[in-house]
Amino acid sequence: MNSKKRVLNIIVALLLVPFLVLSCSDDNTTAPVDEGPLAPSFNISSLQTTLVGGDPGIRFRASSNVRVRLVEIVVTNPNNASISYSPQGLIVQANQAFDLQEDGTAFFKWSGTWRFKFVGNHEPGGQAFDVTQNMSVSAKELPLIIDGQ
Repeated sequence: MNSKKRVLNIIVALLLVPFLVLSCSDDNTTAPVDEGPLAPSFNISSLQTTLVGGDPGIRFRASSNVRVRLVEIVVTNPNNASISYSPQGLIVQANQAFDLQEDGTAFFKWSGTWRFKFVGNHEPGGQAFDVTQNMSVSAKELPLIIDGQ
């Protein structure tokens, strides 16, 4: 009888152990952190121009994938010289092109990697962003090819 009781206790214990183990969980009850919207991405394009004096120049334009309010744009040329441009809180719609320099100005066309830093806020919502993107530029002039000549 003693051995039957011992076997019964072992069986009961074996049945209770999995239940107890499964009922204890590592459930993390903290709420997920809202990290806000993703940082915008910018599509940058360039336009060749001629500077006063005849030197080759370049102007840059960009568009954002989302609506943003721009506070500052910093353009850094391949020689690491930076120019900060303040668009005065310009609100730019998604995919709307805007200039990356003051009206009537252009940059000397240096070959290499140009760096563009965009600082602003998402519109609406106000979530701040600070995004840097690069663009490679070649100062070499390509020959003009006209079909049929």
